[in-house]
Amino acid sequence: MPEKLTSRTFCGATKAVITPPVGYPMGNWGLRQGKAKGVHREMHVRSVVLKHEQTVMAVISLELAGLPAQTVQDIKTKILTLTGIHSDSVLLNFTHNHTSPDTIFSLPEQWTVWAAWLADQIAGCVSAALHRSVPANIGTANGSFPGWTVNRQYPERSVDTEIGVMCIEDDHGSPIAHLLNFACHGVADGGQYLEWSADFAGEASKEIERVMENSIALYIQGAAGDIHPFDWWFGNRASEHLHSHEDTEAMGKALATATVRLANTVTTSSNIPLGYVTDDIELPRHQVSWSVSDALEHRENLISTLGNYSGDTWLPGTTTANAAENHPELYGCGNNEVNLAKNQNLPPVPVTVRGFRIGETSISAHAGELFNELGSKIKKAFPENRPWVASYCDHYIGYISSRKPYEEIANIPLTEIVNMDKYRRYYGTTTSPYNQDAGDILVDSAVKVLKKL
Repeated sequence: MPEKLTSRTFCGATKAVITPPVGYPMGNWGLRQGKAKGVHREMHVRSVVLKHEQTVMAVISLELAGLPAQTVQDIKTKILTLTGIHSDSVLLNFTHNHTSPDTIFSLPEQWTVWAAWLADQIAGCVSAALHRSVPANIGTANGSFPGWTVNRQYPERSVDTEIGVMCIEDDHGSPIAHLLNFACHGVADGGQYLEWSADFAGEASKEIERVMENSIALYIQGAAGDIHPFDWWFGNRASEHLHSHEDTEAMGKALATATVRLANTVTTSSNIPLGYVTDDIELPRHQVSWSVSDALEHRENLISTLGNYSGDTWLPGTTTANAAENHPELYGCGNNEVNLAKNQNLPPVPVTVRGFRIGETSISAHAGELFNELGSKIKKAFPENRPWVASYCDHYIGYISSRKPYEEIANIPLTEIVNMDKYRRYYGTTTSPYNQDAGDILVDSAVKVLKKL
């Protein structure tokens, strides 16, 4: 009998610079209110386009903290116009780099021109990757990168240190792309710098591309909602790491080394089916015990006592672990409590949960800063073939917390919850727009979607 023909998978990859102009406000750290004076490390968009039979899929990594819904929609519309790739088959992931513009919740007027240019750069990057597509061979492996991250709420608890690596090469064995999935907040570079930078994820991608010549290295951010680099758990005033460029480079290169080592164990295949599935859910709003009027009055009293903060950069010795305790005038001034009270009676938030299949690897993709425990639940639902978890996809929707911290602060009154010495560790739960059920709702949807692939 004649040998059965198999369908080939085609792939192309490329990258483009998306660094904002110097002279624009940095943001993304409340204690950094100055304007950029330079560029330490160029920021990039990286894209891989995969084709198998009638299915075309784009995976995009953006070295930004996040973007609002309309901007993401504009990007996906331009991708569709240039490439014909539908938004449902686009995995758009942010590294959540804090040394990027403060465009997470909204797009200030001063950023509108850059945002339009950004959409063109991203769509053009995807289009270029599509046109570079060649027959490809793909394989994956999972490993671990322990000792570099910590649960910032509960430092005594273990965290998911798993790394997933996908290798894509042409028929001559030359690399096309490497995808890396890992969970850690993009906060290695600190607020003492007035320079655009790509943080540790950018350092890792750059180093992988240096070692794996001609490869495009995409960092896919995982469930990092409560995960920090090094020992930056909330309240730690004794860390020897101070968010330096040197710390950032060390972490990025170490992660790259672990990735390359794992990549060298991968066996690739030429017939890699693709698939994607979506599910629409609603996340219920965070409920609080205080009224809007009480929160407004309390905020006014706090501000009159604490004063207002203004400063171009972090003061010496500041880290993300001690910033709120050192500066309650910014982090404990009652703004968050006002917003929670105002929003608690709004309708639930609609969220699209996506699932992608690339060969034997499945990827759970969703918006929001998912807590690490919840990401682990998605993985543990598939013990024989653990999926990747890609949080920080699409537009920014805030933190999605695990249940335990809600239970621990359920009865803390308005006048106490703003005490940063006592309750900073619950940041991400206290600031989540959603209630204690939201995480389980998202996990259940993610598992259901992956089972359909």
